Amino acid sequence: MMKAFVLSIISPRSGLVQALNAVKSSRMVKEAYLIYGTYDLICKIEFDNLTQVDSFLEVLQQHGLQDSNTLIVKEGGLSFEKERASEIEKCAYIFGKIRRPSVPKFWEAHLKSIEPVLEAHELYGLYDVVIGVREDVRADFYNQVFKQLWLLTEVNLTATHTMFTVKL
Repeated sequence: MMKAFVLSIISPRSGLVQALNAVKSSRMVKEAYLIYGTYDLICKIEFDNLTQVDSFLEVLQQHGLQDSNTLIVKEGGLSFEKERASEIEKCAYIFGKIRRPSVPKFWEAHLKSIEPVLEAHELYGLYDVVIGVREDVRADFYNQVFKQLWLLTEVNLTATHTMFTVKL
């Protein structure tokens, strides 16, 4: 079973909630959120083959997909999910462009030590890593998460894009 994060731009804007509800009905979707940022929608999916990903993108196409980026989780790289991570609502996903972590176990240990971080995955695609942050730290995101990530800038972090989930 492979995993990926699909970032999508949906148009018209009035169709965002309908697109979200459509993807949530897919068995492949483990999580889906409307987000603030460059994209409108993020979906975490699990699949057995790339044909399934094409089918998923067709569903999005039927609901106003204008553009998307599919970021496949790298097997054997930095990748962890804390217990029940997919069942816990997220407030943000942090996408990083990095010089490949030369010591993925160091990255993994550091990210696991940041209590609100529920998951982190090395990716193939537009970004190199994604970090999922639990909802209950939204109000104090800077102190509880972002300051802790600064320690990684000493290692190799070159750019970060944080996409906050939208409460409906």
